[in-house]
Amino acid sequence: MKSWNGIAMVVAALILAGCDDLYGVSRSADLTAPVETACVRHAVETTPGIVSVDYRESHSGKGLFHPTPWTYAYVYRGQPGSNVLGVLDITKDYDGRTHILNTLWQLNAKPPQDEVDATRPVMRRIEAALAAQCGLTDMPAQIRENCRGVTCRILPA
Repeated sequence: MKSWNGIAMVVAALILAGCDDLYGVSRSADLTAPVETACVRHAVETTPGIVSVDYRESHSGKGLFHPTPWTYAYVYRGQPGSNVLGVLDITKDYDGRTHILNTLWQLNAKPPQDEVDATRPVMRRIEAALAAQCGLTDMPAQIRENCRGVTCRILPA
C-alpha cells in the first residue's frame, strides 16, 4: 500500500483548521530506495532554473507508538522575476519508507498562474536530477501530480 503521509498530514491540517483551503500544485511519489540528503541538496542546487536553496530539517521526536518521521525541506527559488518558487520535502517514516513531495502551495489563495507555469517545469527537472544523480531511476515514472484551483497545462516531454 502506498503511503500518503505528507498529503494526509496536509489534509488533516485542513480539516482541523476548518475552512482553510490549499491551492496550487504538488508532485509526489513513494521512493523505492533510500536517498542521501546531501545528494538531494546537490541535485536541487544544481538544477537549471534554481539560484537559491534554503535547507531545513525537522523531527518532532517520538510519537505515542512509534517515532515520528524526519522531514528534509529544500525551499528553492529561481532568478528574481522568474516566478520560480517551490518546496521539495523528503520524508523518512519510522518504518523506513521514504516519500517525496514537491509543492507550490498557498493557503486560502491561489498562487499566480505565472508562478505555476514557471515552477512546474523546474519541478520536473528536479525529479530528473534526483533520478540521474541520486540513483532514483524509477522515481520519475512514479510521480503523481495534483493541481488544486490552478491550471496545470501539459508539460512537453
